[in-house]
Amino acid sequence: MTTALIIGAVVLIVLAGVLLAMRRRRANLDPVAAFQRHIDALSPQARRPTVNRVQELDEGRRGADPRTDDDGA
Repeated sequence: MTTALIIGAVVLIVLAGVLLAMRRRRANLDPVAAFQRHIDALSPQARRPTVNRVQELDEGRRGADPRTDDDGA
């Protein structure tokens, strides 16, 4: 019985901490700032490093596989 109470108390404390952290995080998010971050993430300048890495991997993969030709077919 005592063990169940201790486990229940620990679970409640952890849940309260998680809810408090989630609430605090949401309160700090300005909707305009969040929107601007999303737009920046979609911009070509923001995507360029990822696109370049994918293209390099694709070119490396084509060079390593003799069955593929230059047009990828």
